[in-house]
Amino acid sequence: MDIPFSLKISSPKNPRIKNTLRLRDRRGRMKQGRFLIDGIREIGRAAKSGIEIIELYICTPVNPSRKQQIAELLATIHREKTELIEVDEHVFEKVAFGDRAEGLLAVARTAEPSLDELLVPRCPLFGVLERVEKPGNVGAVLRSADGAGLSGLIIADGETDLYNPNTVRSSLGTIFSMPVAAATSESTIAWLRRHDIHIFA
Repeated sequence: MDIPFSLKISSPKNPRIKNTLRLRDRRGRMKQGRFLIDGIREIGRAAKSGIEIIELYICTPVNPSRKQQIAELLATIHREKTELIEVDEHVFEKVAFGDRAEGLLAVARTAEPSLDELLVPRCPLFGVLERVEKPGNVGAVLRSADGAGLSGLIIADGETDLYNPNTVRSSLGTIFSMPVAAATSESTIAWLRRHDIHIFA
């Protein structure tokens, strides 16, 4: 597989790597308006959902068992908007979130999901999470909401951001396919009442 890399980074002290490392922190994500996506499946789901992939770090040498998956992934990404960056193993170990050995890490542009963007179907069933602290729990509920066929998930007064790497990972990429919004509890209740949606706690 011949990957058309834009550049190669061999030092963990490279400014790009330092900026990417800052995306592990909520403040860094908010300041840059970007977030991390770790793993082939999650990156693929993000790309198919229209999430803008800005940079894609690929660790070389590529695991032979992953070559076909990577080729299929690259076919779904808008190549004119995505910079493909080759990194050495020691650089990838520095920048990757967690211990997965897939060798791919994406930097994507953060969306700002709001209540007004949620589509309300004829028979709506929305889940509401209030003041959840652990990002892994948000991701797990996203998976359950997706499996149960909910109309969407609202994070009310969330104490973690939607784009925490643990949320993205534990959601298995469903964060990109499940309609989701973040709002205050007060505005969430007002929105539900405005759409005549019964509230059960």
